[in-house]
Amino acid sequence: MARIAIISDIHGNLPALEAVYADLAQARADQVIVDGDLVGRGPHSAEVLEFVAGRKWTVVQGNHEAFWTMCARGMPPDDWDDGWWAPTRLEMQRLDRSWFDWMAALPFQHIIEVPGAPKVQVVHGSPNRLNEGLYAHERDHKLDAILAKTPYSIVVGAHTHVPMNRHTPNHWVLNSGSVGSPFNHDPAAQYLLLTWTRQNWQAEIRRAEYDRDELLRQWHNSGYWDTGVAAQVFAYEIETASFHFWHYLRFCKSYNVTPDDPESFAQYRKDFATNYVF
Repeated sequence: MARIAIISDIHGNLPALEAVYADLAQARADQVIVDGDLVGRGPHSAEVLEFVAGRKWTVVQGNHEAFWTMCARGMPPDDWDDGWWAPTRLEMQRLDRSWFDWMAALPFQHIIEVPGAPKVQVVHGSPNRLNEGLYAHERDHKLDAILAKTPYSIVVGAHTHVPMNRHTPNHWVLNSGSVGSPFNHDPAAQYLLLTWTRQNWQAEIRRAEYDRDELLRQWHNSGYWDTGVAAQVFAYEIETASFHFWHYLRFCKSYNVTPDDPESFAQYRKDFATNYVF
């Protein structure tokens, strides 16, 4: 028997990662694969990198690692100097240059190989791109089309922050959800446990509760909350266990308001978020 834990989308949330780490002992995981997006969104990116790198875990690159590496190498977005990116800039400044080299060297995929078992492809987004998600709401034919070129029948993705266990006509599609910022209305840190029973693979989505109120107090006390409105949007995602980032930016564009203005975000929370079905 083999038990393999796949954790992803930690996003700088150290308390959530610590909760999952404690649960790994109960899950009796033999191996841990970190499926990308260790950094970004939260204020503990440096601590998460240290935590993960200090263990014998396999790590796959996520789109946030690729983005941070690109920015560090002098290729940031055109609006990089705007206040909207201030939380990300400050978190990146906490990292030694060697961490960007470490993130750049992470592989695009990992193939789980257990004697006698079907191979399992682990990618952050899809087998095609880091930022192409395998979404639970997609129809079978769309998922199969995305996976058409992969030689593997079992594929595990991340990126969407929503766990999934789905059989299509041609594939078994799994998503490990998110440790640090779930978007499925369940605030617990979540990850995937794959178990090879010597006859078949079994999949379980596991949950690890942690104190989100204490986490957000840390955001306030450390000053991260005040680095920019983007940090408050990320905190709101943790509060609600729902996706807001692009919804908020579209809201600002529709109403012609500035994203990095606290009043814009207050208006979003009052007039839009409470009426939007996520």
